Amino acid sequence: MDTELFLNYILASLAKKISVPTDFHGQVSSIKLMLENDVTGLIDVLTDFSVESASVNYGIETNSDGLNAILKKWLKTVNIEYLGKIMPGIDAVAEEYYKERWKASSFPVLKLGKWERIDGIRLPTRLFFLDGGSIYAKEKNKETNQLSLLSYDYFITSKMIAANKLNKDVIFSNPYGRIHDKYPVPYLIKRGTFFNYKVIESLKNRQNEILEQIIPYMFLVRKGSEALAINKIKTYGQKELTETLAQFQTLMDDLKAAKLGDKTTKSTMRVTNYDEKLEHLIPDLTTIFKRELFSTAEKSVLSSLGFIDIAEAVTDSRKESILNPKVFVEEVKKGVKDFKKILNVLMLMIWEENKTNVKYKNVEYKIVSSPMTGFMTNQFKQELRLLWKHGKLSDQTYCELVGEVDFSIEVKRREKEAKEGTEVTMYPHITDNREGDVTFEEDERQRKFFKKKTEDKNGNPISEDKLDDTIKKDKFDFSSTEKDLITAPYKTVTDLPVNVKSNMSADLQKTFLKIFNKAFATYGNDSQAFRVTWSVIRRIARKNSKGIWIRKKKRVQGKLELVKLTRAMLEETMEKEEKIVIDEAMQLKTLEVQEKQSKLLDKLLKNEQK
Repeated sequence: MDTELFLNYILASLAKKISVPTDFHGQVSSIKLMLENDVTGLIDVLTDFSVESASVNYGIETNSDGLNAILKKWLKTVNIEYLGKIMPGIDAVAEEYYKERWKASSFPVLKLGKWERIDGIRLPTRLFFLDGGSIYAKEKNKETNQLSLLSYDYFITSKMIAANKLNKDVIFSNPYGRIHDKYPVPYLIKRGTFFNYKVIESLKNRQNEILEQIIPYMFLVRKGSEALAINKIKTYGQKELTETLAQFQTLMDDLKAAKLGDKTTKSTMRVTNYDEKLEHLIPDLTTIFKRELFSTAEKSVLSSLGFIDIAEAVTDSRKESILNPKVFVEEVKKGVKDFKKILNVLMLMIWEENKTNVKYKNVEYKIVSSPMTGFMTNQFKQELRLLWKHGKLSDQTYCELVGEVDFSIEVKRREKEAKEGTEVTMYPHITDNREGDVTFEEDERQRKFFKKKTEDKNGNPISEDKLDDTIKKDKFDFSSTEKDLITAPYKTVTDLPVNVKSNMSADLQKTFLKIFNKAFATYGNDSQAFRVTWSVIRRIARKNSKGIWIRKKKRVQGKLELVKLTRAMLEETMEKEEKIVIDEAMQLKTLEVQEKQSKLLDKLLKNEQK
C-alpha cells in the first residue's frame, strides 16, 4: 500500500473519533487543558512568541506638554495599588490582552475599576482584562425574537444578577467575530489548531498503549548450530530444550532472589557447551514511531498559527520545507493595532469624564507605540542606518530600532561623558600615522603633555594667533591664477550659510568656499558637495572650547605648524565619496531586486491558493 495513502487513512480514522466542543465555554476550557500539557511542543511556544513580539511600549502624545507629563505618569502607575501582586503600567495590561486574545477565549473585555484625580485630570487607576471564559451572555429580547446590534447583556459569572452585569466602565473587544455575535470563536479553535492538536495527541496516546501492551524485552537461548545438524553430529530434542529452559529460569530466579546481607547480589555462574548462545531481543518499534505519522498534523498546526509551508525540497540526506511567516507577522501587527483601538476608546471615555475641564477641552491626542523589534533582521537594520545617514531618520528612532536602547538614557550618558572628559580619555589608540591629521582629543592630550600656557600672567586667555609664532597665513597648493567657477553657488565668503560663517574661523571660511566650489563643479549637486567639503574640513580643522572650527596644528621639527590643505587630500576625499555613491547605488539595486522577488513570491502564493 502507498505510504501517503496509508497515512491519510489513519488520520481520517482518527478524525472520526475527535470532537471539538461547540459551546463557547467548553472551547475555552479545552484550550486551557491543551496549553497545560502541549504534546505538540509548538502551540504554547509560538503563542508565547506572539505575546512577546507584540509586547511594545505604548504612549499617548498630545499637543500639550503639561498633559503629556500627566498621561505619561498615569500610564506608568496604572494598577500601582496592586504593587507586589501584579505588574503596574499599561504595558503589563497590554500583555494580558495578548494572552487573552491568542492563548485563551479571544474575548478580551477591559474593566475600568476606579477613577481618581491626577494633577487635575480624572483618570482610571485600575485597568484589567476579565477572564473571557467567565463571561456569560443573556439575550435581551428573547420573546420578540428580533436581532439587534446590542442584543445581549453580559455578566461576569453564570449568576445573571444586576450586581454582576457588565454595563459600566467596560470596553468589549471581539477580534475574531462579528459585532452581533453572542460569543466569539477562540483563536485556537477557529484556526483549526485545537483539532490538529487532538490528532497528534491521539497518535501519541496510541503509541503509549502499544508500549504498555507489547513485551518490551525477551531473552533467547540457542542450543546447537546449523553445521552440527547438517553433519548429524548433535541435535537437541524438545525434552533437552525444555530442560535448558527450566535451568535458565531457575538461574534467573536465583539471581533475582540472591542477597548478601541487606543488599541484592548480581553475580551468578553457568557452565555449558560451546554450542550454546545467548541473545537479548527487543521488538522493532520503528513502525509506530515514524515521523510521517505526525508531519501532516504538525504542518497543519504551523499553518494555523501563520507559518505557511510554501516549498518543499528533498535531498539525499533529508527532507526540507520552507515556511513563510508573513501571516504570523501580520497577525501580531494586527494585535498591536487592535490594542491601540482599545486605548483610543479609553481616551474617549476619559475625555467624556473630563468634559467640564476647559483647559484640555480642545487638545488633540495620538496613540503611539514603539516598533516591534522581534521581526527586525540585520539587513533591515542596515537599511535603517542608511536612512539615518542621509538624514531621513531621527537620532531617537535610529537609537531605538538599531541599537534597541532607550534614547533618553543614552542622551544623559553622552552628556555625562562630555562633562567628565571621557571622550578624550577613551579616544582610540592611533594605529596609523597620518601626518597633519590631529584630532581634537589628541591635541588635548598634547596640550596636557607639553603644558602649554593658555592664559597670560593676568589670567586672561591668550588668543590662538599668539600661542605660537609659527602660525602664518594659510597657503594652498592650488594655483593662485585659478579662475572662479561660474557654476559655484557661493561667490564670496559672505554668501556662505549662516551656520558655516558663525561657527568657523575666517581663514577656514575661505578654505570651505574653495573646496565646495571644486566639489560642486565635479558632482553638480550641493548635497554631495557639502559632504565632501565637511569631510575635508574635519581632516584639517577641529572645534575649540567655544565650539568654533579652527585649523589643526601639527608638530614639525619640534614646532607647531598649521595643517595645510593639499590637492592630494581633496582628491582622496572625492574618491571616497565616489565609492560611497557607488556602494549606495548597489544597495538600492539590491533592494529593488529583493522587492521584485517578494512580489513574485506573493504572486506565486496567490496562484497556489487559487
